[in-house]
Amino acid sequence: MRNCFLPRASTGKHNKVIQIVRGDGKILEYRKPILVKDVLLRFSGSFISVSKEAAQHLHPNYELKMEEVYYLFPSSTSLESIGFEGLSSMVDSRQDQSVRRIKVVITKQQLKDYLSKEIPAEKVLFDIEKKKALYDHASNWTPKLEAIPEGRES
Repeated sequence: MRNCFLPRASTGKHNKVIQIVRGDGKILEYRKPILVKDVLLRFSGSFISVSKEAAQHLHPNYELKMEEVYYLFPSSTSLESIGFEGLSSMVDSRQDQSVRRIKVVITKQQLKDYLSKEIPAEKVLFDIEKKKALYDHASNWTPKLEAIPEGRES
């Protein structure tokens, strides 16, 4: 009974999957055919290609085929096309050439204002950081009190 053989596992039926390789190396697997647009609902600001070179974008209505490998790439890296969704994966090339993930928390009204004025992403981040610094400074503020000498009453 040591070597138990399961005939179901050896049938190629369970190994038929669609594989999508993400930019971070993780592999997504789908067991049924799926449309490109259904995958992109989870990964907005991205596109799917059949090759590692990202030469060809697959049409959103293209049905991904079983037993095929596809590649998920982020869309254009210009700030205008990244928008606010892509801000979490911007690269800070001025410091140590590493990827920094950030999370920006703003109200819906602030988002509408930024989008309507077409403000560059750097300015948005700078404004948020400036406001955060003001709040941090205000919350850590303590009054500087001098000692009040108590004299002996004679």
